[in-house]
Amino acid sequence: MIDFDKLVARTGTASLKWDRYKGRDILPFWVADMDFEVAPPIQQALEERLQHPVYGYTVPPEGMADAVIAHLQNEHDWQVDPDWIVWLPGVVPGLAVCCRAFCPDGDEIVVNPPIYHHFYDSHDLERQSVVRVPLHKVDGRWTYDMPAMEAAFNDKTRLMMMCSPHNPTGTVFTREELNALADLCRRHDVIMVSDEIHSDLVIDPGARHYPTAKACPSMADAMVTLMSGSKTWNIAGLNCSFAIISNPTLRERFRSVSQSIVSPVPPLAYTATLAAYRDGGPWRQELLDYLAGNFDCIRSDLAEVQGLTVEPIQATYLAWIDATGLGLEDTQGFFEEHGVGLSGGEQFGQSQYLRMNFACPRESLRAGLDRMKAAVASLSREPRRSSGAL
Repeated sequence: MIDFDKLVARTGTASLKWDRYKGRDILPFWVADMDFEVAPPIQQALEERLQHPVYGYTVPPEGMADAVIAHLQNEHDWQVDPDWIVWLPGVVPGLAVCCRAFCPDGDEIVVNPPIYHHFYDSHDLERQSVVRVPLHKVDGRWTYDMPAMEAAFNDKTRLMMMCSPHNPTGTVFTREELNALADLCRRHDVIMVSDEIHSDLVIDPGARHYPTAKACPSMADAMVTLMSGSKTWNIAGLNCSFAIISNPTLRERFRSVSQSIVSPVPPLAYTATLAAYRDGGPWRQELLDYLAGNFDCIRSDLAEVQGLTVEPIQATYLAWIDATGLGLEDTQGFFEEHGVGLSGGEQFGQSQYLRMNFACPRESLRAGLDRMKAAVASLSREPRRSSGAL
């Protein structure tokens, strides 16, 4: 059994997550890394690698591709050829490469807010433009607005960049939803770029992640899938990801553009990622159970808090909270004033929302939830700072 309740002090480690509020009494629940120790096989593999005192440029170690391929087959029933894999130091560089490799000057990239903010700024501002087609809610679940997508596509549409499972709404898209998108892209000769970094973090037992290329085989040769073990196994600081591109022409173009703008994967990143995919399965299964319990805590603790609505999620460790009812001008800043550091919805394209990272020991999570409840309760005792829209 893994002790996910263990409190791990991250102060003094130059942690982006914790140093943001250095010297202030604010609990951080913002950037997407976990406050859990990594799986023991990962720690052991890193310690063994550190016994060799040279850390030069590194190629994928023996067994690297096999471990990833076996995981994709076992978890997602997806057969991937090793030649399809292009190693990268991160999913975000992969988005940037796709924009530069496949989107000519003057063409358009479709994204669907609310979405992870790098989808808005991975393109070349002087060469391409981003068209935002908002998701909409159906029965409380965020999904694609297909009539709006149909209206947005035109002769300049070259890429569709998607996030599946979705960050920040936590939606796990169905086969039917994915195929509707693929059909639209096929009819308009649009390349699909699918960020699937959260594919192994499905916490809803009724949901299943389908790799877009697997779900839509007729579109697979016009698709780039971006994946990483970084979120699932808490090794985001070690910078190892990969693209899966079955079309050799697209893959060569991707590789060619990568050479000038993307750095090699560091040696310790390969070491940690290999151990994660090869030996981290049991740790991941326990993690998913713990994360589901944490999300249950959020829903139950905030259920009666007037002005906050915790929306249902199917994947990720990121709660998506509608704070519109609070009527605040600066919702993120308000909670920081009360000791809780959350991600503001503005960066995802959905103002008045909050994103809460709940990948932390339950004691820390409950402390943050108590502060949130106290913060909202204080509004009934103080003059409300309303936004002009309410």
